Amino acid sequence: MTKYFYLLIALLIWPTIACAKQQLDLYTWRQQEQLLWDKINNQNLIDGVQVNVKVIDFDTYQSHIQLAIQNQRVDLFQWMPGPAALAPLIEHNLILPQHSALQSINPNALPAATGADNNIYGVPFAMQLEGILVNKKLLAKHGLESQPHSISALEHVFSQLKSQNITALQMASDQWYLSQVVAEVMTAGLLKASRAQALANGQACFTDADYVNILDTLKDWHTKGYINHDVLKQDYHGMGTSKALGNSALALDGGWRAGPNSVFYQIDKSYQVGFWPIPGESGKFYGFADGTYQANAKSKYAEHAQKVLNFTTTKAFANLFANTLNEIPAYGGQVQINSANLRAQAKRLNEQSYSASLFTAASLNQGSPSYQQLVSEAIKQVFSGKTAQQAAQHIQQGLNSWQYTGAEYCSK
Repeated sequence: MTKYFYLLIALLIWPTIACAKQQLDLYTWRQQEQLLWDKINNQNLIDGVQVNVKVIDFDTYQSHIQLAIQNQRVDLFQWMPGPAALAPLIEHNLILPQHSALQSINPNALPAATGADNNIYGVPFAMQLEGILVNKKLLAKHGLESQPHSISALEHVFSQLKSQNITALQMASDQWYLSQVVAEVMTAGLLKASRAQALANGQACFTDADYVNILDTLKDWHTKGYINHDVLKQDYHGMGTSKALGNSALALDGGWRAGPNSVFYQIDKSYQVGFWPIPGESGKFYGFADGTYQANAKSKYAEHAQKVLNFTTTKAFANLFANTLNEIPAYGGQVQINSANLRAQAKRLNEQSYSASLFTAASLNQGSPSYQQLVSEAIKQVFSGKTAQQAAQHIQQGLNSWQYTGAEYCSK
């Protein structure tokens, strides 16, 4: 009788215990976060805190969140990577630097959380492999499944696909996609990392022949019809759908497209994803830290929010992240990854990642117009008829206009 009495008491007070948890709202553009945080809440992994996910469409996300933060309706939020993205938050004191070093986080992910002042803000959440995303089934159907190891071999694949009325390389024109994916994947393939680092340090110029070659290669592929003709009208969502339907065989894209929740597997359950690097002078993949979890400095519950950020630096979180979302966490230690495909991506990241990043370089993105903005404009320019040299000059002049670190050297 006593046992049943205590059980009844426990059932009666359970709603009170549950309600005693501090409710925090996490805003994100990533719908998949709901699955992850539901597991964390259900397993009570953060003592005294429950995280409620609020998904906002990416197209309006930045303006929505900045307004909501100032109105104290946001406790936690995810944010885009690098100093240019973090700058408006830092400027308005909406986020604060981390008090302690993120020693458990992969050092290659830290640029995503590094402001122009070299302080770390928030916690990086994922490492993404970026390269040529391959429709393996479609390539195998046409006998083209062998990975090319030179630009000429890659262009042979393009040519064979075009002869079969298949768009070789599907691309979009979203600003973030051109600067974060296209520019970085092409650079990681075609430009030596030492030269990319020299560009970031102001010791080389964007009008130098080896950088111009990146833009010239894109222009050449577009002129030859290897890239979808509607690229300047295509958005990222449309690009994914077109590729999922088998209208194209290849795309410059990221590992977030390779999971079972991606549009490819929604349309074709037996879709097979592979990854190739651009097989140029460097021939590397771009290892990209996807963004950061941030705590709103103006939140009434900033202390609880920091407790959540602290949890995202742990191995327990990393294991859940990898096996719930099928994405590589930003954790720097050993992670138990169940998916063979994800393990293969992690192996490529560890062994074949490019060691430089123009996209996250503070020296190129702390002023306006930033390199991120300028390079996306330059790619659109070569698709619109301008020469690669003219587009490269656009980048260089834009950076020079705010006296970036290489302005004096590159204005001679």
